[in-house]
Amino acid sequence: MSAFSESLHAFLKELDESLPSKKPLKLYLIGGSAITLAYDDENRTADLDFIDPPDFLVEKAGPKSVLAHKYRIHASSVAEINLSVPKDWRNQCRKLPLGLRKLEIWVPTVEDIVLGKLARLEPKDFEDIIGLRDLKRLDLPRLVKRLDENRDELKHAEYRNNVKLMFREVFERTVYFEKGKIRLERIRG
Repeated sequence: MSAFSESLHAFLKELDESLPSKKPLKLYLIGGSAITLAYDDENRTADLDFIDPPDFLVEKAGPKSVLAHKYRIHASSVAEINLSVPKDWRNQCRKLPLGLRKLEIWVPTVEDIVLGKLARLEPKDFEDIIGLRDLKRLDLPRLVKRLDENRDELKHAEYRNNVKLMFREVFERTVYFEKGKIRLERIRG
């Protein structure tokens, strides 16, 4: 486990211990921190992006919290409406075995994390996707299948352009959108 991954675990453990004793709080984690905790412990990020967490959690672990200052990590709230993945993404998630008592942390499939990153596709997003590819964490047919199921996002020209760019740069494939389906061709060089 990397030093950064250990810091994420320590942050979550301390957050877990600081919560009032109730039934476990189910949280959905996306982005770079989900990659770090579930798929690549060498990945680095400064925030834990939770989908619509309760306000008290963000207050306790947000950017201005004692925990954030101690670990240089913070919790962020992301509205589900801003998540660019198929509607059934929660059904695909898995619970991380972190040994927490009051928090349940669930992460999307690696393919859904990549689809979420395609909405903005900044340099760090490319690094994350390339890292997952290099670790052989990405299943290309499954990624295409999930992308085909992401029809709402594929209606947007910017998202389609990001899909084309990612497949060209990361997988050396040209993407064609034909009759509501995606077709890939290897780039010949």
